[in-house]
Amino acid sequence: MRYPNCSNCENALVPCLTYHSGKQAEIPRNYVSNLEAQVEKLAKELQELRTHPQTHAQRVSQGPPSSTDPTSPAAGLTPFSSGRPEAPDENPAESSYIQDVVKSVTTVVNEPSRQPRFLGQSSAITLARLVMAAIRTDKLPSSPLSSDQSSYEPVAPALAVETSLPPRNAANQLVDVYFQYRTPHMPIIGRPQVEEALESAYRSMGGQQPLDRFVEKDIFTTYMVFAIALCDITDPSGRGRPVQNESCFRSALGWIERVLTYSKSDLETLRTILLIVQFVTLCPSSGSLWHLTGTALRLCIDIGLHWETEEQTLRMDPDLLHERRRLWYITYQFDRVLSITLGRPFGITDESMRVPLPNPWTSSRRGPGRELHEFDIHNQRCHNHLFTLSKLESEVKHVLNSQSWALKIANPKVNYSAWIQDIQPRLQEWYSTVPQIKEAHPSSIFASQAYWDGIYNNAILLLYRPHSSVLHTSQEALLIFFEASCKVISSLKTLQREGKVEVLWKGVHHLFMAGLGVIYCLWHSKEIRDRNPIRISISTLQSCASTLSAMSETFPGASGCRDVFDTLSSATVDWLVTIDAEEERQNRYDFEKQMQDLLQNLQPPQPGMVAATEDSVAGVDDMMTILSRDNFAFSEMLNSAAQWPVDQEIDLQNFNFGDVGMDMTEPGVNTASYMAQ
Repeated sequence: MRYPNCSNCENALVPCLTYHSGKQAEIPRNYVSNLEAQVEKLAKELQELRTHPQTHAQRVSQGPPSSTDPTSPAAGLTPFSSGRPEAPDENPAESSYIQDVVKSVTTVVNEPSRQPRFLGQSSAITLARLVMAAIRTDKLPSSPLSSDQSSYEPVAPALAVETSLPPRNAANQLVDVYFQYRTPHMPIIGRPQVEEALESAYRSMGGQQPLDRFVEKDIFTTYMVFAIALCDITDPSGRGRPVQNESCFRSALGWIERVLTYSKSDLETLRTILLIVQFVTLCPSSGSLWHLTGTALRLCIDIGLHWETEEQTLRMDPDLLHERRRLWYITYQFDRVLSITLGRPFGITDESMRVPLPNPWTSSRRGPGRELHEFDIHNQRCHNHLFTLSKLESEVKHVLNSQSWALKIANPKVNYSAWIQDIQPRLQEWYSTVPQIKEAHPSSIFASQAYWDGIYNNAILLLYRPHSSVLHTSQEALLIFFEASCKVISSLKTLQREGKVEVLWKGVHHLFMAGLGVIYCLWHSKEIRDRNPIRISISTLQSCASTLSAMSETFPGASGCRDVFDTLSSATVDWLVTIDAEEERQNRYDFEKQMQDLLQNLQPPQPGMVAATEDSVAGVDDMMTILSRDNFAFSEMLNSAAQWPVDQEIDLQNFNFGDVGMDMTEPGVNTASYMAQ
């Protein structure tokens, strides 16, 4: 029954309400008539859409109607331009294209959660917007596809601007650099696909072909390959080219939403995200590597890349199977680099995956229009070797963590002594089977013996560094730990001198940990001091300090590590050269007091946590706490390098070593699970 508004209520400017017994609430008297009017209006618009789809499509592409009626169907849409010149008449394919745009920005949608476009079964959060949220907003360009600037409004002036495509000869050189493996990151997309994208992008920018969604993907791919390649090129002074690579990155991001929304397959979507992950790994201030890697890993699991069935092995096209394996292990490697370096939980355990390593010879097979490159087989073998090492390091971390877990029938503790005897020969076998470096490209990181020595000895450090679950560290373990620490320092010094440190924030972490390992062993073991002349120990400490200082010139986050290590190494050198026993005791006391003060700066108390008391700090024993695999605060020391600080006003040039702790109030951080590590 309809209840028209009464004149008294209209004159009094108050809502005219009636009580609804079914709803047990007051509702407007004209509630039903309003609904009927809205239904009638929507029915007319639906009929108009069915009768004249072209007119409606053009109206949508130009933006929402001028009406401010919140009940209008267009009120929930984001204004979008088609990204192409307007044509007088749209064909059916174009009409379908526009309706896809409408669908992608509707406030409420209902699609299966496995679809890459949307997250959840009834969510308007597109995967593109999730990825954009993990990229630092003050480095983003204004999207050329959207007139709605509220979503990605910069919060600070950008240092780099968008750039045009470089001359073609320079572009070809950058593609060569990308595929010379100057970093250990496997190229996300194959050389034939990159060359095709390059041709398409230059034809489009030259006005030789119209712009469509496929060309947009090619432009994005081209700019991302340029951005990543520029990270591997240094100018004569030895520094990188942040302006050029960030300019290409900004230009690529102008197409990211269109590329992700209209990817023709899940694998194409994954490749797009991994290209961004690869760049942010090399330029960590550009985005949150943690969130981007997690998004890529979730997508891999959604499409089943983590588990290969026998049916897939036998029946799937070999090239597609190889591509699935490649993309899975690329994502796995990014996850392990973050988790092992920063001490965070794994995104997926090794027991939850079953995927054979990519076959190096499959990737090098000749095909139509496909050229065989002489280094393809060797590069794939090198990457497979890195994947194997990541699995060994994952096992080491898992076993060390499990020693502190409560005893359960379903999860019995590993026999630590027997496991040590088993993992040692497997690590040695891995090192002895490193692919021949002479077969690598001369510019490749795989052609450097220092690189292989460094990552192997860093795995030894992960295995033998002191931790709280082992009450007594044997003298043999300390000797191995000391030798591995010295070798890591030597390897990173060589790589830094040659300009081949692949990921600076990771290199700083490994170097600082190795330096602390040397100091710890010198203070704790008289046998180590007797076996190594003082001049050798001092030289090792000076090498570590000078390399940290050199790294801090290109990576400001290293300056805090450099300052702390300078203080600790100076105190250690003074102690080593002291002859008088009384003065030695006094120096040791001063060193322990210094360690207490530095540790307080290194691990500021977190909200809700009990601050460390003076009784809980035990001088040199604190160094074991720092070196321990279960010290979360220290593992987050370089978190500002792996994902940008929560406070956007933090100046990395004035990086404070005491301000690198994890912000436990950050959204999405599972504090309990991290603190348990």
